[in-house]
Amino acid sequence: MTTENLGYTLAVTHRSSSKTHEKIWLKPMALYVPDVAVGAVAELVAQLADNSESENGFVLTVTNNNNGVSVDKDRLTLADLHDPTFAADAVKDLINIVRGYESDEETNVCGW
Repeated sequence: MTTENLGYTLAVTHRSSSKTHEKIWLKPMALYVPDVAVGAVAELVAQLADNSESENGFVLTVTNNNNGVSVDKDRLTLADLHDPTFAADAVKDLINIVRGYESDEETNVCGW
């Protein structure tokens, strides 16, 4: 039996406009590389048409598409998302939380 890898989704949502941009990563371990995570967040923020600075205006979300586990970091500012250290750490933290829910599973299809 073969299980298809649906990967992880990294998403940024603008709270005021409710617009969301997301990207699926079939090999999410690449997001542990700080430059990759920072680039991914910057790409998603750039795609939001109305990304004007607003207090606590963004949500960063990581979802495991294989089991539906999703976690987010809410009330982020544009400055938070543009800060390379913050963005890289936030993505890594969210992935670690999602992976924590997988520890009891027998198989892991995301390449970990």
